[in-house]
Amino acid sequence: MARLAGVSRQTVSNVLNGRAAFSRETESRVVAAMEALAYKPSRAAQTMRSRRTRQLGYHMSGAQLEVVSGFTLGFVQALVKAAAREEHQIVVFTHHGDDPAPAFRDLIARRGVDAFVLDESSVDDSRVRLLAEEGIPFACFGRTAPGLPQQWVDVDNVAGMLQLVDHLVAAGHRDYAYVGAGGDEYWKGERLDGLRLGLARHGLGIGADRVFRGSDDEIRGWVRALFRRQRPTAIVTSSDAVAVVVVNSCQAAGLRVGQDIAVTGFDGGAVGLLTEPVLTSVRIPVERIARELVARCLAEIASGPTGRPGLIVPTELTVGGSA
Repeated sequence: MARLAGVSRQTVSNVLNGRAAFSRETESRVVAAMEALAYKPSRAAQTMRSRRTRQLGYHMSGAQLEVVSGFTLGFVQALVKAAAREEHQIVVFTHHGDDPAPAFRDLIARRGVDAFVLDESSVDDSRVRLLAEEGIPFACFGRTAPGLPQQWVDVDNVAGMLQLVDHLVAAGHRDYAYVGAGGDEYWKGERLDGLRLGLARHGLGIGADRVFRGSDDEIRGWVRALFRRQRPTAIVTSSDAVAVVVVNSCQAAGLRVGQDIAVTGFDGGAVGLLTEPVLTSVRIPVERIARELVARCLAEIASGPTGRPGLIVPTELTVGGSA
């Protein structure tokens, strides 16, 4: 290749790896030689011509890395597959300390990725603000504030919970409790709001003493205390991960889930398939969400800011043996 391009091997290496200084003429000769020789990987010349890496950065927080989350794993798998269908790769990265900005700025400075995919985004997310200010393409799983680019895909948590409540009421349940994970993320509030709205539509309600949010250990203790006071016929939870904790607590109390008491989740991923019985849950379509996120990133890479509005995708009720 060096002989065909009329340059040294070191110059070819510099061009391939973006090291040192070289003229546009030199770069063009190396790229032409690569194409003439059908150099593999064949994308190398395309990458240099377009200045694109064909890689999308996916940021994971320290908490996501420390906790085994079946939902997060399923989402990452769907994201990798969606990117691969578009001949792109996913680069997973994290950050040290409390501020993710340095990790993002480092990838931006090195041109390590063409765009970023975010999840577990807060409405006023500092990562989104940084990328918007830098003019870097991105898309996120979760809504953003009105003053930020609306490059998000999300689900209607309230509508999903309404469908679940209809199912439980049709099955004859009248006495409910709600258990959720701790934290003030908007989607957690929406799921509880959806439960309350759904019950109200059927002339039912749920008292404040029947609602609890906390850690796994706190949930176990609260459920035990709940059973000592008065056992509901159905416990609705904020996620499949929380539902697993509740199912185990019910079984520890000698209750048959799906017969003595109903328990429901919200995610509809692989975690709910591991319980006995299988969870009744609201399924979040991570495959479609991943495809939409990748498509949004690629559109921004190709054409710049699109100004598109956010997208809500529907959930679906999956009925298992737990309710």
